[in-house]
Amino acid sequence: MKNCRWEPSEQQDQIASLDELRQKCPVAQSEMLGHAVLTHSDVRSVIEDHETFSNAAGSHLSVPNGMDPPEHGIFREVIEPYFKADRLRDFEPTCRQIAQGIISRITPNTALDVVSKIAKPFALHIQSAFLGWPESLTGTLGEWLEANQQAIVNNDRATLKQKADEFEALIHQQLDVRRQSGSAKDDNTCRLMHETVTVNGETRRLHEEEVVSILRNWTAGEVGTIAAAIGSIFYFFAQNPDIADKLRNNQLNVDDAIDEILRIDPPLISNRRRAVKDTEISGCPVKQGEKVTVLWASANRDESVFGKANTFNPEQNKAHNLLYGRGIHVCPGAPLARMELRIFVQELLEHFNQFELVNSPIRANYPSGGFINLSVRLT
Repeated sequence: MKNCRWEPSEQQDQIASLDELRQKCPVAQSEMLGHAVLTHSDVRSVIEDHETFSNAAGSHLSVPNGMDPPEHGIFREVIEPYFKADRLRDFEPTCRQIAQGIISRITPNTALDVVSKIAKPFALHIQSAFLGWPESLTGTLGEWLEANQQAIVNNDRATLKQKADEFEALIHQQLDVRRQSGSAKDDNTCRLMHETVTVNGETRRLHEEEVVSILRNWTAGEVGTIAAAIGSIFYFFAQNPDIADKLRNNQLNVDDAIDEILRIDPPLISNRRRAVKDTEISGCPVKQGEKVTVLWASANRDESVFGKANTFNPEQNKAHNLLYGRGIHVCPGAPLARMELRIFVQELLEHFNQFELVNSPIRANYPSGGFINLSVRLT
């Protein structure tokens, strides 16, 4: 097996770079990523083998996605009801109102950066509304996400620690507001504060740090991914007006089409694992304790599974699409994300017929997907 190395860089087109790398080797070595897993089959083998590859791969508590069984299942049961159909039906009118409000601000026939003007504001407002947080926080959240993302790109551990502390303080502030209010607020943050778990035979309320961790995942994690997804959708419609027309005329299933667009142009690049025992991946030795990074952005474009990576074929590719993961750690928030993106696309296509790229887009750097800048003229 050829020994390959790959380090994320601000200068590279990471999607093209991963496509090229996948032709050379199934697993690349990286100082930042450890063992970087590139192929669809190897990514599936890693994510479905939680006895060999642990999700507890980070330095801070991550509930429940940074947990292994049986702990993972206990805490996942707490959060799954938040994404059930009845809860989402209640939230749908708010979601549509936010989408309509942001899309209505687009001036036709005028170029605008859809990342900063549309995608990020929608993601920030929609997640704040889902949590019951005030709109006034969206600016603060946006600035925090930008600074945190840059610290990740720079591998600046001191700044990352500072940003983590700032974000934790922001969440504690929201929890304190609810504790100090005369009557309990009827929102998802308040509901989460009153959830219980049974651990080692003891039933108790979630600890404060567990609540903070869940809320961190529902904000810092989801906002960036939803924003990246919307950027990719704009880019795809500009490149494929025929698909936009079919969606507008109800000739395609919206959810399946969006999933396929995001398979082609992934909003989430990777996730981490840690080997809990000596093993190997496609003949590459992996020692106990070493980092393993599953590269969704590569696996979901693997030619051995999908044929030509950029070919839009939702019916054929749906069963193999790893957009929301697979196995016991499949994304619990997938129903919410699909609803948010479906509503956004429906409103967008109702208001606009054409999407024209104004200049060359600038792709985002690892670990983000999507674009830094994407200038589009809508008519």
